[in-house]
Amino acid sequence: EIGGLTQHVFGGLGTNGIIGAICFCSGTGIDLRKMGYALKRQGVLLLVKLIVGVSLSLLFIHFFGQAGILGVSALAFTIVICSINPAVYLSLMQQYGTDDDTAVYGITGLFSIAAVPMIVYGIASGGGMDWMPTISTVIPMAAGVVFGNIDPSFRAMFMPALPGLTFLMGWNLGYGLNLIEALKAGVGGVIVTIVFFVVYLSLIFIDRNILKNDGTVGATFITVAGLSVSTAGILGSIYPEMLGQYVVSAASQTLMAVVITSMITPFIVAKLATRNNDL
Repeated sequence: EIGGLTQHVFGGLGTNGIIGAICFCSGTGIDLRKMGYALKRQGVLLLVKLIVGVSLSLLFIHFFGQAGILGVSALAFTIVICSINPAVYLSLMQQYGTDDDTAVYGITGLFSIAAVPMIVYGIASGGGMDWMPTISTVIPMAAGVVFGNIDPSFRAMFMPALPGLTFLMGWNLGYGLNLIEALKAGVGGVIVTIVFFVVYLSLIFIDRNILKNDGTVGATFITVAGLSVSTAGILGSIYPEMLGQYVVSAASQTLMAVVITSMITPFIVAKLATRNNDL
């Protein structure tokens, strides 16, 4: 903590800037020419995810308050239930999907940043919806979309930067985590992850029975993004009096959900893809 560039890169102060860069780079990967097909399938599932995530989060806050239940705070529940891991989605769709399926990679990234939880807390705070935090989060991704579609070379330049930026983000997030508190919050992380799986198995049902597909895309949305771990700190800084005491446990529980879903969901997707091939 010596200030300047060192503290911003390694001391936790540069998290928001790194997240902004990740959003921009992710945006360059959205090819608008391929969006038509993808939105007919992925768009429906993403809309369901958005409606279910926001609705359940508001109901959780209404009935259990910010303290939550069973060690799961409203902050942790909201972050997890509204998240999608775009990296896992892209990896699985490259393996089991088509080029058109990978076209919505950047849009899934909107569910990994603080945008949706900000909407939830803008409504739940009772002070009226402040759209500026959400707008300021979306602008870097929108700028990436513009540049990536004006010239594909921007996409080739910035997309490879994502792994390195993600590493730096992880360093910044880890800097602010207390391992003792993380272990204490572990049970809550398992509980909220189980709830997450139970709720979003519905996406597989919708994908298979309503959209008449193999269910793999619906399954890939049952993931929690590592980037979502930063959302606890972002919301805590916006609503310090309301959420400050829950930031550490919420970040830890979100991280637990990231690990568990990253291990289990690929097996579910592989099973669905294998079943479809057998048929």
